[in-house]
Amino acid sequence: MSKITTIGNVIIAIAADKNDDLGKVLRQLPSIQKELLKQGIISLDDLSDEQIEVLMEEVYQEEFAGKEPENTADLSKNANLEDWIDGQEVMIKLRISPRTLQTLRSNGTIPFTRIGHKLYYLKQDIERILRNNYVMYNIRKRYGEDY
Repeated sequence: MSKITTIGNVIIAIAADKNDDLGKVLRQLPSIQKELLKQGIISLDDLSDEQIEVLMEEVYQEEFAGKEPENTADLSKNANLEDWIDGQEVMIKLRISPRTLQTLRSNGTIPFTRIGHKLYYLKQDIERILRNNYVMYNIRKRYGEDY
């Protein structure tokens, strides 16, 4: 007996073939990219920054559409205009590249808001991330205040 294959599996198989012309076209679709990522056929390094942003937006819409964000919601509701900084300022302050900032957004380390094509970050979120990843903080927590 032959194995029953769904049309979705066939499309993913075609998209996984890097030499197939149709596969190249299919790999441009966010839903196909998402499935290829899930299956480990491609990685985020295979995608452009724009493709990653589109994927993040799609995943965000699926996950959080109609839901109130947690944690940061309290901060962002009470934030003044002066509390927001753009990506360029974040990269300068943290001395990181655009790709590193993209990775921090992709893996959920840095929350952000988007207005058009411009991304903004809360200063408090950046400070919290720095505090939570401060090495001495972890040493003090483990070994006491003498260090």
